[in-house]
Amino acid sequence: MSTCLRRLAALLLPAVLVAAIWLSPGAGHAQAQAEAPPPPTLKVGIVQAPPFALTDRQGRWTGLGVELWRRIASALQIDYDFVPLAHGDMYPALAAGRIDVGLGGLVADPANMKLVDFTQPYLRAGLAIATRADDRPSILVTLTRMDTSGVFAFLGLMTLCMVGMAVLIWGLERHRNPDHFGGSSVQGIGRSFWWSAVTMTQVGYGDMVPRSLGGRAVALIWMMVSLVLVSVFTGIVTAALTVGQTDARVRNTADLRGVAVGTVKDGDGAAWLSGQKIGFTAYEDERSALTAMVSGEIQAVVGLGPELRFYAQREFDGAVTVLPHALSQRWVGFAYRRGLTLGHDIDRTMVETVESDEWDRVRTGFLGRTTD
Repeated sequence: MSTCLRRLAALLLPAVLVAAIWLSPGAGHAQAQAEAPPPPTLKVGIVQAPPFALTDRQGRWTGLGVELWRRIASALQIDYDFVPLAHGDMYPALAAGRIDVGLGGLVADPANMKLVDFTQPYLRAGLAIATRADDRPSILVTLTRMDTSGVFAFLGLMTLCMVGMAVLIWGLERHRNPDHFGGSSVQGIGRSFWWSAVTMTQVGYGDMVPRSLGGRAVALIWMMVSLVLVSVFTGIVTAALTVGQTDARVRNTADLRGVAVGTVKDGDGAAWLSGQKIGFTAYEDERSALTAMVSGEIQAVVGLGPELRFYAQREFDGAVTVLPHALSQRWVGFAYRRGLTLGHDIDRTMVETVESDEWDRVRTGFLGRTTD
């Protein structure tokens, strides 16, 4: 009997041990982990949009948005594949769920936000004006820009002084010196005005001179006063010319109306210029527009500030200046499809990344030092 029991126990013991292991909580969790599928590989749509996304000479994706995404994906341990797209296909692909995330200079505006969700913006990308770094206005542009109000006001004062001096010298000389200041009142005052102007400008033809003691005393005083008036007038004109000459050709929106402007066709700059009723020449991209400006075909380029700064730093070696004042505001972020469970984590990690010192160095590498 004991032999039979021992044989039965030997048969049942393995089954009992297997059942115990199977039913233990730790083992069940381990098996569930082993059977759980790996996290899905995200499809990241990407469009060529320097400096946010571009390919290097080896065909690898780089750019401000690409470097930011790589840091976010590394922190969250996300596997992903880049899916190159045309810019017009980005939002339809996200809305249809063909891709999970989109990057490449995407602007979070109300129209796009109806189709997809956006992260927090990581860069301000307002429209800006680019000019030649050594650009100075021509003499014609300088003259049109002069603050002529002060110039003409003082010129009017000088004219009144000349008329007053002409009447005074005519009254003193018309009888004693009729050869020079005589004749009818109109003739006499006209000749006296000529003498007054010649004396003020220090030309000194000598064709008309006062002979009376009073006339010569007035003439001496007029010579001294003329020196002061001409000196002050010269200073006013010089100051106005200097201000116009040292100012850049384009300083604000109003200046765009007097120069040749270029922008990218069908871009935000073209829409803005059309809305302002400012004429422009359309180019294929920012590089072409800036090249035309440096060569002198146009005097200014309107486009997204980060793109203009990227090309100014990378390809034009200080020949291009981007003005600091934005014409309008745009905010660039990542877009992601509705219902993406990782959306909140991506958003949170982005904020943490862009506040780091490392990210500041990355941004400076693409855009240079900027207040954006």
